[in-house]
Amino acid sequence: MKNLHLKILSVVIAVSLWFGLVSGEYQEFSVYAPVKLRNMQGELVAVTADTHVNVFAKTPRGLMRALDYNAVTIEVDVSSLGLGDTYHRLTTDEIKLPSGVEFVRVEPEGINITVDKLVKKPIKVVPTFIGEPHPGFKVGSVTVYPEYVEIQGATNKLAAINAIETKPVNLSSKKEGLTYSIGIKETDGVLTSTPEQVEVYVSFIENIVEETIDDVPVIAANLSDNLTAVINDKISVRVKGRKDFLTSESIGKKIKFYVDLESIDKPGSYTFRIRSSKAEGYQVLKINPGKVRIRVERKGE
Repeated sequence: MKNLHLKILSVVIAVSLWFGLVSGEYQEFSVYAPVKLRNMQGELVAVTADTHVNVFAKTPRGLMRALDYNAVTIEVDVSSLGLGDTYHRLTTDEIKLPSGVEFVRVEPEGINITVDKLVKKPIKVVPTFIGEPHPGFKVGSVTVYPEYVEIQGATNKLAAINAIETKPVNLSSKKEGLTYSIGIKETDGVLTSTPEQVEVYVSFIENIVEETIDDVPVIAANLSDNLTAVINDKISVRVKGRKDFLTSESIGKKIKFYVDLESIDKPGSYTFRIRSSKAEGYQVLKINPGKVRIRVERKGE
């Protein structure tokens, strides 16, 4: 019984602290809670498009940090429902909340439930994507295996479904071929899919495009050392290449547009055809205009 008074005091303090937590100021919160339909009988299935509802509840502010939001669910017993559509008003008994949480309201207050015969149906799988491939690349080909899956669900719902989508495949910054094992996207009326996942293979190719670049300067080449050339004309060029390479800056660094003045040995005004240097990954399709005017002067004059 040594230090009994200290032990009793510590218990009293702990209880007081706990009571302060649970009896203090309340804080309201909301959860987008999943709706679960339970106890469907026989070869029937119950489905709803209202797969989630907003549940508003409150709890002492001191308990908010430890609150398990995933514990908030809606569970509806559909064993008494017959074939067809039913509007079901949600009750407080069907709204499952963690200990210490009080119900405030739910939006919407009810859900539409369809009871139908359970059927199976083979359906084509359509892959979906998010993100952009690596700059200069695009999707080349997509292969899905298996191409079809068997879905199970309500007769009327499945009759309106001609294809089923995968969950998104992330293509962000990709340029090498990849294979994803990806699940089937949740679809209204579909209960199960066999198999539950498919293989999606994606290959990439260079994204070759054509671009027109304006106000490109022309330089003089092979002019005698005692002469200088003035070229005021600017040109537009149409170039083919990988999309990320076709910028004014990159084209200016890789390709030179010039006039060959090797044959000029005296000052004067001339018109010459424009030439372009070769650069790997680029193809010059058109130069407009094809010729430029040049004024040649002797240095120092």
